[in-house]
Amino acid sequence: MIERISRKTIAVASLLVFAACSSPQPKPGTPPVPASDAYLSALSAADKRVEQGDYSGADRILSDFALKARGTQEGTEVAFWRALYMVDPKNPISSMAEGVRALDIYLTTEGAKNYRTQALVLKRTAQTVLALRTAQANSRVSGRDTVYVTREDEIIALKDQLAKANAELDRIKKRLANPSR
Repeated sequence: MIERISRKTIAVASLLVFAACSSPQPKPGTPPVPASDAYLSALSAADKRVEQGDYSGADRILSDFALKARGTQEGTEVAFWRALYMVDPKNPISSMAEGVRALDIYLTTEGAKNYRTQALVLKRTAQTVLALRTAQANSRVSGRDTVYVTREDEIIALKDQLAKANAELDRIKKRLANPSR
């Protein structure tokens, strides 16, 4: 009896795995829908803005398109491009964390499918960059001269050095003012 249950379990599990791994075939005669001219134009204009360093202009173009194309596949997919430009290290108006949140929103949006794999890889990459930045900020490299990773640490060290130099100057002034001692 145990053997029959095991065989049934294996048969059912195999059937489930086969069903999960097989993908539905596209209907014959239905070619993929080409991107609209407005979508391609918006992406091209945003890309040109990014090349010029105008990330806010690119985001404005993409957000305007998303509003105009709300409810369409292209309107949904433009969220990927906005998130992509957010995680660009050269983008001065956004942070990597904002980009990760934007990628999360894209990945959880129903109907967002064209750039799903790219968004997952980009999200993992951005999270790795954030983790490395955090680890770098929390560590100090010591050697002959200390290198401070955070600006606050460097300021504290410089204030300490200034206080010591001022104390030494005061000691020298007192000595010069009273040379008989």
